[in-house]
Amino acid sequence: MALEGGLRDRMILQSVTNAIVADLTSKGWLTSTGKQYEPIVIVDEFPDDDAEVAVNTISFSIGDTATSELELGSRSLLLFTPVFVDFFAENDGLGRHVRGDIFAYVQKVMQFDVYDYSQPVPAVEFVVQVQEQSLEMQKPERAVNPWQKHWYTVQFSVTDERPPSA
Repeated sequence: MALEGGLRDRMILQSVTNAIVADLTSKGWLTSTGKQYEPIVIVDEFPDDDAEVAVNTISFSIGDTATSELELGSRSLLLFTPVFVDFFAENDGLGRHVRGDIFAYVQKVMQFDVYDYSQPVPAVEFVVQVQEQSLEMQKPERAVNPWQKHWYTVQFSVTDERPPSA
């Protein structure tokens, strides 16, 4: 089966998410044992505009902007896919700390193994590289809504060399 389109994008996002979650778990962020903060919760998607955003919530998404394609001869394409990790914290101290841990982890690994988790025993299908110059931390400069006050983002692009379509 060819790994392309939405399936390939889902595999990239799920593998990046699982790697970052594993790192946060190893640092104790996803448990409440001995922490002064509520445990961090991972959500699958953003709530509706009128819904209240829970504090200490992390959301992972692939950018909905068009990715760039660079042809590598007639054999493959190189796509740049933006990845966003958004964190809604209960205060600035926690937000900066978690954002810094995520940033440091991505900066350390600079690539992610991509697994097909639909298989009984997931194996590495391919690897995506983090574009070094794309890795950045952000916080809204002017928080207009109360939930933006402690909203932090780590964003980066991964390069995915895709084989030609049949």
